[in-house]
Amino acid sequence: MASTIDSADPGNTYNTANWDFLRLYDRTVLAYTPTAGSAGLALKGDLATGLGSHNADMTQWTYTITPNATFSDGTPITTADIKYAIERAGWGTGLGQGPTYFKTLIQNGNGYTGPYSGTSAATAGVSGIQTPSATTIVFNLTQPFADFNYLMTPPETAPVEPSSDKGADEGAAYQQHMVTSGQYAISSYSVGKQMVLLPNAKFVAASDPNGLHKVHASKIVVNYGLGQIAVDQNLLSGQAQMDLSGSGVDVTAQGQILGDPVFKADADSVPDGFQTYLAINTTLSPLTDLACRQSIEEAIDKETVVSAAGGNIGGGAVATNILPPDSTGYVQSDLYPTPGNQGNPVQAKSLFTQCKSDIGSTFNPAFDIATVEASQDPKAEQIAETVQRDLDEVGFNVSIVQYASNTMTDGNAPGAPATADAGRIGLTVVSRDADFPTGYGYMENILTSAGIHTAGGSTNLSFWTSADFNSDLLSGLSASSPTASAADYAAADAVAMKQAVIVPLLNQNVLMYRPATDTNVTVSLAYGMYDYSILGASAPASGSK
Repeated sequence: MASTIDSADPGNTYNTANWDFLRLYDRTVLAYTPTAGSAGLALKGDLATGLGSHNADMTQWTYTITPNATFSDGTPITTADIKYAIERAGWGTGLGQGPTYFKTLIQNGNGYTGPYSGTSAATAGVSGIQTPSATTIVFNLTQPFADFNYLMTPPETAPVEPSSDKGADEGAAYQQHMVTSGQYAISSYSVGKQMVLLPNAKFVAASDPNGLHKVHASKIVVNYGLGQIAVDQNLLSGQAQMDLSGSGVDVTAQGQILGDPVFKADADSVPDGFQTYLAINTTLSPLTDLACRQSIEEAIDKETVVSAAGGNIGGGAVATNILPPDSTGYVQSDLYPTPGNQGNPVQAKSLFTQCKSDIGSTFNPAFDIATVEASQDPKAEQIAETVQRDLDEVGFNVSIVQYASNTMTDGNAPGAPATADAGRIGLTVVSRDADFPTGYGYMENILTSAGIHTAGGSTNLSFWTSADFNSDLLSGLSASSPTASAADYAAADAVAMKQAVIVPLLNQNVLMYRPATDTNVTVSLAYGMYDYSILGASAPASGSK
């Protein structure tokens, strides 16, 4: 991997590639089907025997857990371990990097404040999760939530033994000595450097009737922090089987692959479900002004952005909506059309002048664009340079600042609102796919208060909230039909675009490469990259590299 992951802890991660990879050493309540195409979005039971059942208004969901699953130390897995995992992920001090759905949705009548708080509620856990038996778990919600089955797929539902999350290994430190539940166990882990997985001798195959956790390799080694050029060359030379980031090769390797029939035969150009966009910091003047934000929407040459990212093969297609095409609620529209998608400098300059007038004497056109370090994501830097050129032409004065990928949303700018404002981070280059394939699953964490964390770790890097947007989004969760739900999500998309809080740039299409020795190679639409849970490797042919 060119960079590194935020955390190996299933309860403390928001990295899509990591969510995909974690399925090798941990199990979740439900899982996506390991199949290519739209069939791969179907949900199956993993630790659960099947999908959840719900009451009439979808405020209570019940799951039955397989009775014979075990941890890597041989201890039986019960619903109490799943309950504890969700509680520590949602309420545990120092574990703020993952999603916030459960903390927002689950009833908390006993004032639960987390497993490490030392209060009486810490022992009982949150009142809204009940475990009437070792194989039954019930979730009581504060609102209807039609998408709840999807919330059983992220790694925060992977069970955690309470006894293993204590003392020196408590909370964020747990990632270094985890007791896991998947077909592989962690043999060693050096944070930011290397992880080694070996088959889990305690795994019970009978607990996995859907065959989601089969062993296809005798050993798995991940090396982190190599830089993208090194990763690409290791793949092309056969020294590595997979780029864990799943973001595709850079433009240099793309040229090598497309120019060599042998390399090209082992490459895949696929829409990966990610969208690259600019999050506009709506709390930073002059971007508090709508005309300023609209000026940015009009200024950017999106066709050049696509070219900078690798063209149609390795870059993608111009995006004009917040929702990507594979999310429910996607309706193609363009509130800021420009000739040939190449920007409209005249209109952009007119809006810039209006903004300058609106702000008055305190108008300051200088701000930064935040992006991932070039060594970790060369495409992001090239996109930022294109945006910088277009905005400087309009009259803005833009600089580019780079961050390591695992710090983009932490306590440093741009992840904390006050830090982003103080550092004048006006735009952030973001590449993101949906937490789950619905309009709510894509937009909730990037455009509501749930994604704003004052101490850092924000995913809503626009720092924007809207009552109208929230109303449409929540209506989709209790709509009378999938069609009505999709219409609500489309309306929410339109509200945010009218306020110009995000600039959609491209719906990503990436060129991914894997050596011929890789086996069970499947692109997962759920994760937008190769499916790591079933990946294997064969012995190299005699005489090969």
